[in-house]
Amino acid sequence: MPSSRIDSIRIKAKLLQKAKKRAGNPIALKEAYEIIARSSGFASWRDMKSTIEKHEVLRPSRASALWNIWYATHSEGQKHIVDHGGFLLPYQKQFFVCDEDYIRSLGLELDDSDLQLVGYDWVTPKDHAAWRV
Repeated sequence: MPSSRIDSIRIKAKLLQKAKKRAGNPIALKEAYEIIARSSGFASWRDMKSTIEKHEVLRPSRASALWNIWYATHSEGQKHIVDHGGFLLPYQKQFFVCDEDYIRSLGLELDDSDLQLVGYDWVTPKDHAAWRV
């Protein structure tokens, strides 16, 4: 069973490569990755992989049981946190609002000085230096 989204994509790429070979149109594994990335709306496999890896830190599988609300645009998520509170986080090409329990599940303390400097919108943090810490 794949342990991450990257592992799942690696399996799909190998299956695509085998399917192309059976159809008489063999491709390199690298090309299979590029096809999957482009079909998912990314410019390249490298872009897709780095985006997934960056966002898997903010959206670990163990956090899926916790409350969150998804938005297609950053502005929709911003409106939610202004109106109702919460934390706005990015995930690939979407955004989600989570509560304090979710933040704690990431191993962060709500009274952490860097977290307070970053603010509630992690897409556009108030203090970029604190965000990088």
